[in-house]
Amino acid sequence: MSLTTSIEVPGRDARPLPRRVARRLPRGLVILLLILGSWSVEYGLYRAFEPPGLALRHELEGAAGELDRQVVLQPVAGMGQAIRRHFRESAVTVDTKRDWPNVAVSVGGVSQAACLDARRQVRRIDGTVVISLEGYGSAADCGERNDMTWWLMP
Repeated sequence: MSLTTSIEVPGRDARPLPRRVARRLPRGLVILLLILGSWSVEYGLYRAFEPPGLALRHELEGAAGELDRQVVLQPVAGMGQAIRRHFRESAVTVDTKRDWPNVAVSVGGVSQAACLDARRQVRRIDGTVVISLEGYGSAADCGERNDMTWWLMP
């Protein structure tokens, strides 16, 4: 007859790390973290698949918020970069020097479908900072590739 003894070494847990951490957290906190994680994934998917005109509208509204945050409208050195950060496209130029305090935001290489959608969604947005599309008065103005400019006017 043989006798085997099992000795547990302290500090070594065979369970995977996420399970060990989850066991130590209160159940309510784990549920809250799962809900917040699912909401962030859902929001990311929503932003990834939204129509181009609506995406451009959100980006322009965020950029206009940069101007709205200023108490005194002065051309700050990093203002162009702060506005540029709100756009996903690489072909975006921000001109803060031409007609300050108005800022021109140009998006290059916009497809015809995106141009038509942007005309509908972002022709003009009134608020504390007015966003106005320059040109593109009719749908016929949208070609295969377009360089569209919006004015942000505080």
